[in-house]
Amino acid sequence: MFERLKGYIAVIISAIVFGSMPLMAKTVYMEGGNPVTLTFLRFFLVMPVLLYFVNRNKNIQLSVTKEEAKKLILVGTLGYGTTALTLYMSYNYIASGIATTLHFAYPVLVILTYVILFKEKASGIKLLSVSLTIIGMMFLNESDANINLMGFLLAFGSSVAYAFYIVYLDRSGLKSMNSLKMTLYLCVMASGMVFIFGLFTGTLDFQMTARGWGISMLLSVLVAFLGVSFFQIGVALIGPQKTSVLSTFEPITSIIIGALLFNELISGRTIAGFISIVAAVVLITAFDRG
Repeated sequence: MFERLKGYIAVIISAIVFGSMPLMAKTVYMEGGNPVTLTFLRFFLVMPVLLYFVNRNKNIQLSVTKEEAKKLILVGTLGYGTTALTLYMSYNYIASGIATTLHFAYPVLVILTYVILFKEKASGIKLLSVSLTIIGMMFLNESDANINLMGFLLAFGSSVAYAFYIVYLDRSGLKSMNSLKMTLYLCVMASGMVFIFGLFTGTLDFQMTARGWGISMLLSVLVAFLGVSFFQIGVALIGPQKTSVLSTFEPITSIIIGALLFNELISGRTIAGFISIVAAVVLITAFDRG
């Protein structure tokens, strides 16, 4: 029971960190950054810090086997790196609310993957929680604008990539690896992929203000140490399906911070979405024992 509680807390902390990320990203963009550059810096800047803490812990062996290396390359590029890159790029084509709604299709994709591919039975509580999550995200998306096809594909692609990341992390055996060590290797793989993409597309631009660099560093460290590492702990302790549903605290965090710091209006639809998602989280944490 205590281990499960630790898993719940870890995922909620992770979601709060990720929910703060778009607001920091907006500031970086105003200071001269762009989505591709920020994605690269998010992975690259924290690597020396991660390496320091991994080397400092004598219980962690930095080396990996060939089999682990293959798995890390796969999930680091197609899952970890692609998720951030496609989501950040989608903001150039569609409103962030629509992009977030599409991205948060991943809890459904995770559960469907386990039901269809791995023949696992989804409990009634999980199905109800997913339904409430979908309803909540629909309420949170208040835009009635026409959806740009490229933006739609990028945002939904981030959802598919993240679902792959969650499922592969669980099924490949990587979840047993130390979370800091895994995050370090994922950052190496993802930053390499984004750097190559940026070079080929000419979208890497490091002409930012000192404030932009500072916030980029803060975002990178927070996401790596609290966002990703705590998310991996959650997958290990409570499983990928519950973790994906609990992660819907992310948009709730964004809404609350936006209201407190940027005086963004919270409408009736937003409140309804908030209540729906909280109900899903309460159900999955309090009543589902699967």
